[in-house]
Amino acid sequence: MESLSDTQGINPTNERIALRDREPMTSWSKHDTIVCLILIALMIVAWLPRFRGPIDLRWDAAVYYILGSSIADGKGYRLLNEPGDIQAIQYPPALPFLVAAHQWGLRSDDPIIVGQWLRRSSFAVFCGFILATYGLLRHYLSLRMAFAGTAICLFHMYTYFMSDLLFPEVLYGLTTIAFLLCSLRGRGRVASAIAAVLGMTAFGLRTIGIALLAAWVIESIFNKNLKQAGIRFAIALVPLLTWQTYIASVVGGTEYGRVAYAYQRATYMFYNVSYANNVFTLKDSFAPEAGAASFPDVAARTFQNVLQVPYSLGEAVSAKRELYELPWKFVHLPFPLSTPWPVDVALLVLGGFVLGGMLLHLIQRQWILPIYVGLSLAAMCLTPWPGQFNRYLMPLAPFLILFMLSALLIASGVVRRGKTGSVTLAGIVISSVLLQQLLNLGVAYARWHQPVTYRDLQGDTIHYRLFFYHDAYRAFDAGLDWLQDHARPPDVLAGSMPHWMYLRTRLKAVMPPFEPDPMKAQALLDSVPVTYLLIDEGLAVDTKRYMGPVVQQFPHRWERVYVDSIAPERPGEPRGEFAIYRRIGLPSAPADMSMPPSERERNTP
Repeated sequence: MESLSDTQGINPTNERIALRDREPMTSWSKHDTIVCLILIALMIVAWLPRFRGPIDLRWDAAVYYILGSSIADGKGYRLLNEPGDIQAIQYPPALPFLVAAHQWGLRSDDPIIVGQWLRRSSFAVFCGFILATYGLLRHYLSLRMAFAGTAICLFHMYTYFMSDLLFPEVLYGLTTIAFLLCSLRGRGRVASAIAAVLGMTAFGLRTIGIALLAAWVIESIFNKNLKQAGIRFAIALVPLLTWQTYIASVVGGTEYGRVAYAYQRATYMFYNVSYANNVFTLKDSFAPEAGAASFPDVAARTFQNVLQVPYSLGEAVSAKRELYELPWKFVHLPFPLSTPWPVDVALLVLGGFVLGGMLLHLIQRQWILPIYVGLSLAAMCLTPWPGQFNRYLMPLAPFLILFMLSALLIASGVVRRGKTGSVTLAGIVISSVLLQQLLNLGVAYARWHQPVTYRDLQGDTIHYRLFFYHDAYRAFDAGLDWLQDHARPPDVLAGSMPHWMYLRTRLKAVMPPFEPDPMKAQALLDSVPVTYLLIDEGLAVDTKRYMGPVVQQFPHRWERVYVDSIAPERPGEPRGEFAIYRRIGLPSAPADMSMPPSERERNTP
């Protein structure tokens, strides 16, 4: 392999100044093989406690699984949990196709059977991601620095958490690294063709993959290779136009307007509408009463998100802000880290190193990595979900770590100049980050890798463990066990996790309406009509906020048939409550689905 100075036209002197510890890898050495074997051993040890049971199918994971089941059953790209099996337009289909492939191979759509194999596949993807991270860092850095950076990525809590879920993040990260390695190292038509396939696959996994393809095109423009830029631009348009054409055909089709219930395609029904709808239509998709988002609203939230970027980058290369103090509290040390400002300073410094490394790569005309990361950050800042930044940054972690280490090497050289000491600034920072991450993982496995128990579709009790399975989820699954015994088709459920509810019960399940007016909310529930209403606390979407007033104002329409208490997550907090309400009788006048949604809401009693 050629050195980076040869392939990118970088001045070798400047490169040595920037990356002091770099040993250009001209070929794979036995030391690299030993490092990879060590990494594989570490991954196996870290995964031993979580090989058992199906992959985590909560939240978005259940959506991907249902879409895969729809493809495997030959029903198209549909949300089978929804009345009417509506066409899905939010997520690109690459991960659902992978789920479908597992179901075809196993000849089953049982989430327990297929989920166990998906967990094994996730381990393989995880190993590929970590080894690819080492390959990327080794392309730029010395063996010891590449190993240290890979260890930071390996022991990051979000790398573990995302690999435990049926989410596309880790596979997307592996695909993007493979794409960039192919682009950096490869020459000729074969390498270009492989890169094109990988780039389109990345977009199929996550729509933000368009940032990768855009950076690919921009790199050619900056290198003044306009013919290559034109070819890459044409390739980038293929997945983008294909997906947008599909969305337009669904939204413009007659089926889209023939909804099964009044609010099925409402703007706040984020799983049932497009990403563009989610991002740009409402100020807050979880609180639609806040109103529609204007251009100044989008600009203001984007600015606020930009201000958080340095801190989020610091979290992406170390640990989430809240995790810094938890190990101290968990082991009851005499000097707990109880004030937030030291953590803020640490995150800001780490984020500054990341941004400094991005600038360094740009100065050295290493275009594609900083452009890709910059475009990804810009897209991230447009979204109204700052709480999801850790998830969005997880696939970018290898590149962010590379930037941080590049800047640290320069800073270490400056600090070390004129001094004698073998301990460098880079060594101190890397050691501190790894120590913090190992403490976090210890706490995570001791405290947050919690037992899961529920009955599958055959009535057998299963046991395994999941991360962050708080008592609210235990109560939720216990309630679904009760529904397996008491609910039957055509009963319809409403709750905050409708896709998981469908997988557990095979009953149609919907999200409750996010309507603060109890009268309107009741009318919308009647339009489904909902048979069982699940009111929970402490989950991703708090249904009690909207549905609590409904059951209080209409006690003659809802009977509480199941209740469970929820242990608080933090000491001193009150106990929560999970409850299931069953409809009494039928809606007095079913909604006319031929009306426009606004008319239906006004005319439904």
